[in-house]
Amino acid sequence: MTEMTASTRKTTTRIEPRNVIVRRFVTRTLRRIADVSDVFFTSGLLALAGMWFAHAGPAWIAQATDWQMIGYGVILYGTNRLLEDTVESIADLLDPDRFDGDIFFEMTESLRQLRADIENGADTDDVLDSLVASCVIEELSGTVRGISQQFAARGDEDEVQRLMAVVLHLRNADSNLGYGTLNAELDAVDHSTAEAS
Repeated sequence: MTEMTASTRKTTTRIEPRNVIVRRFVTRTLRRIADVSDVFFTSGLLALAGMWFAHAGPAWIAQATDWQMIGYGVILYGTNRLLEDTVESIADLLDPDRFDGDIFFEMTESLRQLRADIENGADTDDVLDSLVASCVIEELSGTVRGISQQFAARGDEDEVQRLMAVVLHLRNADSNLGYGTLNAELDAVDHSTAEAS
């Protein structure tokens, strides 16, 4: 049986500007509206169809022809799509967190698709060559190192130690693939900084 343990990562309380809090609230609200818009428009379409079949409601519904009802359905569908896309676009513009790590989710999706391509017969030699040439592992190592430096500036040594352990593993992966130029450069910068101080 796997034993579950709580993370020891410390959380620090940050006081955020009022406009960030408001933007985050509005963003969440807009995204919820986009999520439930299909329900409202589908309900509206069903109500419209129900009134038409029962010949009830306003004359423009009760006495509508088949083509008019199709037109109403198309208008409702198009309005729903337009509203949903507009609301999502506004939410993206207002979202104060849209650039804080979102790219990792895109990277994960790309890697997932690449893995599916490999399973479906992609040339593994080409994939491995691209993995090496793209320097993705050393760039990830440099990114984690940069994050650890920010935690070091805050004085959070526990988080720094955890992140530097990740950097070490990434450097080992980097070395096993046969390159390591960025890590060597970062080590040189760290070494020269240490000597200067």
